[in-house]
Amino acid sequence: MRTALLTLLLALPAAAQDAPGLPAMLARSRIDALPVAARAELHKMFLAYRDEVSKRLDQGWEPGALNDAVIEGDDQSFLPARQLEQALAARKKEAAALRAALARTSRDDPAYGRLLASIRAKDAEASAARRRLARDKGVCRDWSDDVWSTLNGMDLRDWSVQDQARRARPYHTAAVACTVDGDPPVCLAFDPWTDGKPGVYAFDAWDAKTEGGRLPPDYFLHDLPEKAP
Repeated sequence: MRTALLTLLLALPAAAQDAPGLPAMLARSRIDALPVAARAELHKMFLAYRDEVSKRLDQGWEPGALNDAVIEGDDQSFLPARQLEQALAARKKEAAALRAALARTSRDDPAYGRLLASIRAKDAEASAARRRLARDKGVCRDWSDDVWSTLNGMDLRDWSVQDQARRARPYHTAAVACTVDGDPPVCLAFDPWTDGKPGVYAFDAWDAKTEGGRLPPDYFLHDLPEKAP
């Protein structure tokens, strides 16, 4: 019952944000006033964001997923799905390196037994990581961490990106990109959690959970320059 109520509370304002309102129009006017290089970089950011969201949906991530630990925002042991993927990949790589070392080691070597024990321990760690990764994926911290990683991997010059919690309750997170220059900076929340679409919101509206902050996706596809001069 609690989860269903939280779903309703989160989803209703987001649906209203589909129609651009004053916050979105103000954000657009500020973006339009940015240098061409910053707007061109934003265009590339949106394309990478859109493709990452599509890839994750194809992998079975669900939009709008809820988790009590994430809702409360106080479970420090919770790891986003991308980090669980990295942990599993690291354990598998470490186990493979140990097996390669074992193949080069004589059974008479005292190190042989130690390597076997290390392999068994590493395999157990990999199995534990695989079990943790088997959970449903698509809570807000999964999406925000993944989008943050995608955008930060672009070697951005004109924008900086943080994985940020929203001020309004209940607890919610998104990747927030702000211009490096400008006082105040232009800040946008990249948040696909609600509907699995690559939504971009005026940060102030997203942060306060108010209506009218969602910018039209066509703006990022057609109204921003693809390249800086």
